[in-house]
This record gives sequence, C-alpha cells and structure tokens, in this order.
Amino acid sequence: MDQTISNNQEIISVSEVNNLAKGILERDLSNIWIQGEISSFTAHGSGHWYFTIKDKKSSLSCVMFKFENQSVLFEPKVGDELILNGNIGIYAPSGRYQFNVKHIEVFGEGALLKAFEELKKKLETEGLFSENRKKEIPAMPNSIAVITSETGAVLRDIITVLRRRSPSIKVTLVESQVQGKDAEKSIVEAIKVANDKGNFDLIILARGGGSIEDLWCFNMENVARAISHSKLPIISAIGHETDFTISDFIADLRAPTPSAAAEIISQGHSNLSDSINRIEEDLVKLILNKINILKDFLQSKFKLIRHPGDKLRETSQKIDNLEIRVRNSLNNQLLQQSRTLDQSVSNLKALSPQIKIQAYQNKLDILFSDLVNLVKVDLEEKKKRYSIDISTLEAVSPLTVLARGYAIVSDEENNILRSSKELTVNQKIKARFKEGQVIAQVVEHVDET
Repeated sequence: MDQTISNNQEIISVSEVNNLAKGILERDLSNIWIQGEISSFTAHGSGHWYFTIKDKKSSLSCVMFKFENQSVLFEPKVGDELILNGNIGIYAPSGRYQFNVKHIEVFGEGALLKAFEELKKKLETEGLFSENRKKEIPAMPNSIAVITSETGAVLRDIITVLRRRSPSIKVTLVESQVQGKDAEKSIVEAIKVANDKGNFDLIILARGGGSIEDLWCFNMENVARAISHSKLPIISAIGHETDFTISDFIADLRAPTPSAAAEIISQGHSNLSDSINRIEEDLVKLILNKINILKDFLQSKFKLIRHPGDKLRETSQKIDNLEIRVRNSLNNQLLQQSRTLDQSVSNLKALSPQIKIQAYQNKLDILFSDLVNLVKVDLEEKKKRYSIDISTLEAVSPLTVLARGYAIVSDEENNILRSSKELTVNQKIKARFKEGQVIAQVVEHVDET
C-alpha cells in the first residue's frame, strides 16, 4: 500500500519500481537488433536458452524461450558471433534486466562454415569418407526408396526422369522433413525405415537447392552417421551442383541434383534396353532372311509338280462357294422380309385403341390411388390435431382441477371468491366439487397465520 512522508513524497514498493522500469524498457527498447559474441550459454531442461553476449566493453544477459528457439536450425555455442532481435525487459523478481530474444542469426556464414569444417574433419579422421567404406551402387536397381518431402518438386523430378528412361523401376517415397530444426531426427528415422523394409535396392536422399541454413540438417552428425550405418547404398542428391554437404561426402555416391541421381540409376536400364533392341533387330533380320530362302526353294519345287486332281478340286471349290452365296442370299431376303413384317405388326399395335385405353386406365388407377392416400393422410392429420386439442382442453379444464380434490367457492351471485377477506360472518357461500355442490354459511374468520 502506498504511503507518504512528511513532505508528502510518495513511497512505492520494490515490485512497483521494477514493474515501472520494465514498462519503460519494453516500450522504448522493443524490436531492436543487437550484435555480439556469446560468452556463456546454457540450454535448460525446460527448453529455454540462457546466455550472455558481449562486445569489447560490455556484456548483456539474454533469454530465448522454448517456443521461440524451436525454429532455430543450430544450437549456439560460446564464441559464436550472432545478430539478435527482440526487446529489453526486466525480470521483476530479481530486478535484473535482460534481452528477450525473438530471432537469432549467425553473423555472416563464418560460424556455420566453421562448424561444417570441424565436423568434416572429425568424420574424415574416423575414415568415414574412405572409398573402401562406400557400398557399390547396383547397376540395374528394380526398387528404390526416395527420402524427401512429399510437398516438394524433387520427387516429381525423379519420377519424370525414370518414367522416360526406365519405367520399370519402382519408386517409393519415404517421407521426411528436409528443412527445419526437426529435420535431423526425421531424416535419421526415414533412413532406418527404408533399411527395415528390406525390399529396396538403394536409397536416394534428395532435396532441392537452398541457403546454407536451409541445407544445414544435412550437415548434422546424426544424419552423417545414419548414412554411414545404412545397409542399403545411398545416393546423396542435395541442392544444386555447387552445393556440398556432409551427407554428400559420406554417402556412397553424390549426384549433383535429384534429376541427375535418377539419370545415374537408370543408366544401366537404358543401356540394357538399347542392347536388347539391337539383338532383337539382328535376330529378326536373320529369321526373315532364312524364311525368304526357304520360300524361294519351295516355290521353285512347287512349279515342277502339277497334279491332275488340282483342276477338279478348284471346280468343286467354286461350286461350293456358289452354293454358299445362293444360300446366304435367300437367308438375307427371308430375314429382311421377316423384319419388315415385325415392323408392320409393331406399328399396328402402337396405333391400337386398346393400348391407349389401357394407358389411360393405368393413369386413372394411379390418380385414384394418390387421391386415396391423400385422404388417408388428411384424416390422420385431423385425428392427431383432434387428440391434441382434447388433451389441451382436459389439461386446462376446471373439472380436472376439481378431480384432484379442490373446490370452487363463490357467493350467492356466483362470483368466484379468492380470499377469506371477501367474506363476512353469516354470509352464505357455494362450494362446487367435481360431483355436485353445497351451500354453506360463514361461521367465523380464521387467522391465516
């Protein structure tokens, strides 16, 4: 509670001072950008980040809450040069002011490139980039798993190339996030799923182009080790031709683009198809040539042989053909005449008065049935309304009330009496019951209390 001293100066509490200062700072120092180097960093179990940034002369406490840092692709560390956006505020319980971070960026690409080179050197030292560790890519795969986002154009590009070059290859999407903070876990899980299914010949890990931040999930150590541990050979097809990630170095083969990966795996099928076509053409030519030789040989021999019965067989065949033509002609004429007769009979039946009478009779029967149904429906509706009206009348009837043991009291002029105050001693009254009525006389007033 506010108090005053002798000179009327107001006294306020510590909490009020902190709250007033908090309001001033948040009003005057909101939505500002700050650059500095991280001197300490703590990722709390709650998901919040607490850290300090500094320049050559000063330091500043910062906090980035969980719901703000979930979209950050990397976890800052001591020594990183950052650009931060947010507002200055005061943590009222301790009176300490801090920078509430809303957005965080690496100053330039130096820190990300440094992390890239450090991880690359570490994995290379372990021998994970060695050609001896890389698995052989099947020359003619029949079934492949494509790990990428369902909504991107990458899958469509791969399918388009394979349909044109090798439509027999079966393509299965193993959906995964390929950008953002959760992409790392999603890619690792997708590689595991593709290996566990066991019906693929290889995996294409693919994504379209983007900035170094967009592609950063493919520079994560967990993703690199998942690629290394994969039982299936993996082709890395990430970004554009000039983009390189850790995944490219550790994969069994790097393709400049997703479309190029499809070109690579379909090369064997394409060459096989060309070889089969050439063999098929040569075989057809050989068979046709052999057939022509045999045909010429048989024709030459046939010309040397002429049996006397050939002419008789030809004459007999001509007679048979003439007989078939005559029989078919007669059958066609009979069939045409039969159709004409059927059409005439049909026309006569259509013009028959009996048919029209029957049609009108059917229509009349339908109308009569509809009329009967309408009358029935109307009667049922009136019955329902009558029952409802009877129920309503019975509910509001005074006789119903009297049947429950009540009585209607009136004076000799039949005026309904509602209070004993309307009566005088010795006054005659009438009491109407459900069955009959009586005439009574007031003896005395009884106090209601």
